[in-house]
Amino acid sequence: MPADRTALYWARKGLPATKARALGWHIFARQAVVIVSGRQPNVPYDAITALGSAFCRVTRVKLHAMTNPGPVFNALHVAFPALRQIKLEATNAQISHTMHAPTSLTHIEVTSCPAFAVCATPVPCLRSLVLNMAGTNTSALAFARQHARTLVKLVVKHIHVRDCPMLVLDENNLSVAYGQMQVLRLDVLGAYDPELVAQRMCVQGTPFPSLQYLNCGSLYPFANNVLLRGALHTLRVLVISVDATVAAWLLPEATCLRKYTRLAGMEARIVSRADVGDTQNIAIHARVLDAAFQSPHMQWLRIRYPNSHVAEYSNKPKIKL
Repeated sequence: MPADRTALYWARKGLPATKARALGWHIFARQAVVIVSGRQPNVPYDAITALGSAFCRVTRVKLHAMTNPGPVFNALHVAFPALRQIKLEATNAQISHTMHAPTSLTHIEVTSCPAFAVCATPVPCLRSLVLNMAGTNTSALAFARQHARTLVKLVVKHIHVRDCPMLVLDENNLSVAYGQMQVLRLDVLGAYDPELVAQRMCVQGTPFPSLQYLNCGSLYPFANNVLLRGALHTLRVLVISVDATVAAWLLPEATCLRKYTRLAGMEARIVSRADVGDTQNIAIHARVLDAAFQSPHMQWLRIRYPNSHVAEYSNKPKIKL
């Protein structure tokens, strides 16, 4: 691995912390990669705490763990007082320690961590959260709800359709409001299981009143418009899978999409299941077109099918968020 004075590595290969410090590169480092093995889990912890705050300009950390990452996670703020972003990959690791996240964090990404848990004290500046789910993970979803007031972006990958209500309802079944949320992406599992799709819930409340970008391209996980409710004057881009249930509330003849006054771009992914014929898909396609053409600020429209057939309609460049 070539040496790069803007990155710092604890691993078998790469630039170790001691060498970086000896070269005087610690003042340039912006990113650190920490690898925790199962054989010597305390070595990275000891190495990090021994650094003091020498790497005071590091703002991004990638933590890879094959064992419990809790103690190392808790030591990060010692060496990296300016830490803003952390990516945690803990494959098959069972967390047995409560993890105290540095209060300076603004972005957390968690991948393949089946028992993710953070201390009850919130991360006050957290604005972006990416969760790559490994099965049902109630603690990770509770962590998202805990930071509903500060989150601006939330991405949840590989979440099962039956677990989606836990994003917007607390343990008392009360609605949770993400008041500042602008970007929401849900990669939902279960799109082609008719029994699971039929069990989608109608959830009350207005969890995302400021939403600008919604991506539910694999499966829209609810039986009503709960994710879009309240975003009539903020929604700009919509990526959504459309089946008969979604079409019933998204594309009614009386209102269509024109009620979303700022909607400028849409991608509709037509869901083709074994129990759905081509006639219904064609009808949904026509309804999407009709609704989009009635939207006052629509600039581009893409209609996609599972066989990769795409129909595009555009008169202006796509909006990027």
